[in-house]
Amino acid sequence: MYEDDENDKSKNKIISPAVSPAALLKRYERLKSDRANWDTLWEELAVFLMPGKADFITKSTSGNKRASEVYDSTAIHALQILSASLHGSLTSPSTKWFGLRFREDELNEDKDAKDWLEKCSKGIFQEFGKSNFSTEVAEAYQDMVGFGTAALQFDVKTKKAQFDGFNFRACHLAEIVVSESSEGKIDTVFRKIKMSARQAYQKFGDNCGDKALKALEADPEKEFEYVQAVFPRELKDEPALVAPPNQRPWACYFISVSDKKICKESGYYELPFMVPRWSKTTGDVYGFGPGCVARPDIKTLNEARKLAMKAWEKSIDPPLKAMQNGILGKIDMRPSTVTYVRDMNNLEPIVNATNWNADQLMLNDVRASVRRIFFSDQLELNDGPQMTATEVQVRYELMQRLLGPTLGRLQSEFLNPIVERAFYSMLRGNALPPMPEVLQQAGGDLDIEYVGPLARSQKMDEVTGIQRAIDGIMQLAQVNPEVLDIVNVDKAGRTIADRLGAPADMLLGDEQVGQLRQARQQQQQQQAEMAQGQQELDGATQLAQLEQMASGPTQ
Repeated sequence: MYEDDENDKSKNKIISPAVSPAALLKRYERLKSDRANWDTLWEELAVFLMPGKADFITKSTSGNKRASEVYDSTAIHALQILSASLHGSLTSPSTKWFGLRFREDELNEDKDAKDWLEKCSKGIFQEFGKSNFSTEVAEAYQDMVGFGTAALQFDVKTKKAQFDGFNFRACHLAEIVVSESSEGKIDTVFRKIKMSARQAYQKFGDNCGDKALKALEADPEKEFEYVQAVFPRELKDEPALVAPPNQRPWACYFISVSDKKICKESGYYELPFMVPRWSKTTGDVYGFGPGCVARPDIKTLNEARKLAMKAWEKSIDPPLKAMQNGILGKIDMRPSTVTYVRDMNNLEPIVNATNWNADQLMLNDVRASVRRIFFSDQLELNDGPQMTATEVQVRYELMQRLLGPTLGRLQSEFLNPIVERAFYSMLRGNALPPMPEVLQQAGGDLDIEYVGPLARSQKMDEVTGIQRAIDGIMQLAQVNPEVLDIVNVDKAGRTIADRLGAPADMLLGDEQVGQLRQARQQQQQQQAEMAQGQQELDGATQLAQLEQMASGPTQ
């Protein structure tokens, strides 16, 4: 069971009959017609970048060969390098790539509150690892790099109203149409899907539509189209933390296209679709990516490669020219055969005049252009020995400079919604540790902090600055030791640990540090007193010995 099925006692129930299925389908068709030019662009890009997804206009049957028009794989390889680099740098499955912190400084300094957030972030990351997040988000990165837009559906599984895991699905862009709010954020998503009559009955029951019900016995595998519509719901009051589906901020409707009938109404606490854009221009809803920028070079390279292969074929198996009536019999091109001619000049190959050097130079130049657009030269590891830590750091810094604006958009449109939905769904499902008392009383707003490899490299400038400042102060201390009084060493140490992504439970709280230092000070004081007492005892003993020696033996 999924989150949108909670408290739904009957699959035949429609909560809001006032909603018109015809109006929803009309809105879907309007948004789809607005996307027509994008479909043409995406179809062209898919042919050369992701042939398996070239289904925007021309629908291919399953199992068909889809790369028959591709003669050069440079762009395909470059897309895979960039998308894999984003996946490994932003959402690596091997290391925790995000953390949670409060917007209130007082709560961030509280040991119990910080430890609770650390446990929560670890729990969320573990649930990501148990789900199909890594595989689906990798496909979403490819869509975003190639098409400039991606769509990831994020569902929450429940069992008896309790959290039971995550499920992700990278949606084909041909299925999705979207609309923006007045703030420029995507808040409306329509998705057209196909389900067999059997699948539709499993999901909607008797409300799957009249035509699907009729086909259930005769042809249960016959497919029918359904449209899923998700958009903001107008609520009079602020929604509760846990609410029935019809009182949640996001409405969801499933409509049978053939019957023009609402099959199901439900709701979500958060928008279950993440639609990140690589970059976008004012007035456009969908985004542009490196694939869009490299499209002229990709087409030129593919056509040039096609012509080069034709010339290559002519060079290997050249056409022949022959004198009329100069051949006795037929020309036999098989190995070790003889063709009889009246004169040796009556049969000659046509010389191929292709300038291979110029052709190769042109191909290399266009390939280099494609690779530059996809940042392959900067991101791909060079041949040679293993990179040093400094080289790895420089690589991440270069990636940050090249992709800075895109990474900011990725965080706001993609990563932030994913982590926020994961946190609150686990909180509602009682899958997080008990909240400490200080948070129950004070509350607090959360911020997401990214601690993946790329995020850590962005923070290394601050760490380097702290280390250089301390080194400089230590040199000044050789002249005047009092300069050390200006350094808050505790603050510097905590800042460095935080910027390097150290777990919060690794560091002791201020109270624990104070107790430890007080105990150490008392121990040092006791040792000093014991040493002083021992010195006094030794002094008294030596004085007694001297007095005895001074008195001399009794006569």
